[in-house]
Amino acid sequence: MSVAAATLPDRNAERATLKRIENGLRMVTVPLPHLAGLAAAVRVSLDWRVPTMGIFASGRLIANPGFTARLKDNELVFVLAHELLHLALRTHDRARGSGRLEFNYAHDYIINDILRSELGFATIPAGGLDMPGARERSAEDIVIEMRRNADLMRSRTKVWEGKDASVRQALGQGQGGSEPGNDDAGDVLGDKTEREMFPADAQDQAQQKAAIDDIIARGQALAAAIGRQNARGTVGGGMSAQVSAQRGRLRPAWQQALQRWIECSSAGERTFARPSRRGAERTDVVMPGRMRTSWMLNVVLDTSGSMVDDIPLALGAIADFCDGAGVDQVRVVQCDAAVTADETVSPEELATYAVRGFGGSDLSPAMLTLADDPLIRAAVIITDGEIAFPAEPMPYDVLWVLPRAAAFNPPYGRVIAMDGSRS
Repeated sequence: MSVAAATLPDRNAERATLKRIENGLRMVTVPLPHLAGLAAAVRVSLDWRVPTMGIFASGRLIANPGFTARLKDNELVFVLAHELLHLALRTHDRARGSGRLEFNYAHDYIINDILRSELGFATIPAGGLDMPGARERSAEDIVIEMRRNADLMRSRTKVWEGKDASVRQALGQGQGGSEPGNDDAGDVLGDKTEREMFPADAQDQAQQKAAIDDIIARGQALAAAIGRQNARGTVGGGMSAQVSAQRGRLRPAWQQALQRWIECSSAGERTFARPSRRGAERTDVVMPGRMRTSWMLNVVLDTSGSMVDDIPLALGAIADFCDGAGVDQVRVVQCDAAVTADETVSPEELATYAVRGFGGSDLSPAMLTLADDPLIRAAVIITDGEIAFPAEPMPYDVLWVLPRAAAFNPPYGRVIAMDGSRS
């Protein structure tokens, strides 16, 4: 058998493993949509030099093919989400100045406790580190506990598939308990290790890390990751991002549905200066038509963490609609769990627009703000539906616009989806 023939099955297996990891990353974004930016940005490498799986600050995700093969599909999703959360929580940066391995372990406890709840696991997959209640604590607090109780506190020799051991044994600490162990024994891997393993990419390492940092800073992961203990947040995010609207990406059906709703909710006054097209067949009577003047569109924009990836598409859709409907001004009330912005802009200004929030998911403050304005007759509310909102109907007509069809049935208003479906 030739060498090429002997290696072919391995290449096929590698392709299958990479495909499985790719699918797993997509599945991570279903229960954890705030990780979508990182899931799309990470670069996956298969390598037998790592015992299980690890992540570099540059966004390189490295996986042992054998370890990956041993994971069930739902376990793989858990482990991949775990690695992404190390990026989202900036474990690499926060561990500087102390032993990276012990900080790695502290964040492992926190991340696994978060994912246990979010993904519905009774036990941590792959023999991962387990500390019930860790998500309620800071990593620094856990590090202090590990140092104080190095001999008494149980841990594992590896973050995945490790054997039972004391913290001192797991971290390889000296008798004092505070000396760092082998930093690269965990799954938070250092820059030096990456340069040694992938020397051809060394010159791009800083640029790749900057790109990952930019994703986190824009709130596509960090703001939501640290507040995802509940499905719906209650605290404002306090973050800001410059969003470029994605225009021309939605089907005309959505704009037509919005146009019909606007015509019904905010009809212009009748005038004989413009004959009605519906009366065109009559020659004995002239019927008044609608006066077409410029007008303002009132929009409540959900800026919670789960909307990060949908906001550019939503802004582009609104701008496209305004072009064809004679809208010259848009009042945008941004809200996560508090009103983060209330401003009037032109449709052109939506092309690059500062979005603020990325925190909780309660649109009540924004909707009540519009309710206090007696001139508001109708409002478009752009949201994914994972929100709290006033139970009582608003004194204005409401159109709920979802990026895609979802199980969202509010007691008032009409619901349509940007993908063309409606309810």
